[in-house]
Amino acid sequence: MTAYRIAAGYGLLALAKNRLALILLAVFVPLWITVAKTVATPELFPFRLRATGQVPHAGGDKITMISGSLNAVSLLVGFWMFSAARRTAAFDRRLTAAGYPRGALLAAKLTALLATAALVSAYAVAWMLLYWRPRQPGLLVLAVLAASLIYGAMGLFLSLFLPGEVEGMVAIIMTSIIDLAPQNPIAATTANSPLIAWLPSYGSLQTALQAGFTDRQTLTPLANSLAWLAALSLVALAAFLRRTHVHTAAPPGDRPPGGPLRRAAGVFGRR
Repeated sequence: MTAYRIAAGYGLLALAKNRLALILLAVFVPLWITVAKTVATPELFPFRLRATGQVPHAGGDKITMISGSLNAVSLLVGFWMFSAARRTAAFDRRLTAAGYPRGALLAAKLTALLATAALVSAYAVAWMLLYWRPRQPGLLVLAVLAASLIYGAMGLFLSLFLPGEVEGMVAIIMTSIIDLAPQNPIAATTANSPLIAWLPSYGSLQTALQAGFTDRQTLTPLANSLAWLAALSLVALAAFLRRTHVHTAAPPGDRPPGGPLRRAAGVFGRR
């Protein structure tokens, strides 16, 4: 337990030292939501809510604000977790080589992910509440939190395979665009396609629209979010365990005598 507390404390401290992420949190999230609210038209649009089969009417500004907030928190949490994981990767390998429990490091990373996602989600929803009152604010928080967790896990996942922060940022931005743009019920003609149900933010957007404009409480779409979160987390977990595995060399007394040349000669001599 002490190992976990120490690792979690240093992990949260590393997140707090990321000044760029903090600036983006303070400026980027409210700016994106404000622009979505003020630029998009308030004209009412009918759209089909796949989660419940309903066809609610909602202002274009509010729909755009929901979509924009999900995009903003996805990019921010994904980048924040990617950057933190990249900066601590070498240190994690040294710690495990020195005997530090990998379970404590993994639990600390999950704690950092949950804390970051909760902070960013609450901040984004608080800004949305300044402009309008959704039907179900609690459900809206849950929807935004799900998107944050998915992209935070994606950031951890990408940090194990991409060489630098520029590559990670580009990958997260492009994934977010491909994910959310086709789902916008106003801007996209593909919003009713069955293929969008396979996209990472499908559950979050459907739940957020449901929370904003209906009184239904269907959590079924979030099963999609949980599936993406579980898949990304499991791959990141497996890759982390593999990269931090300590290979111990056999003691000199346990090695076959004669060295590699003599053993090779013996093999060829038996043919």
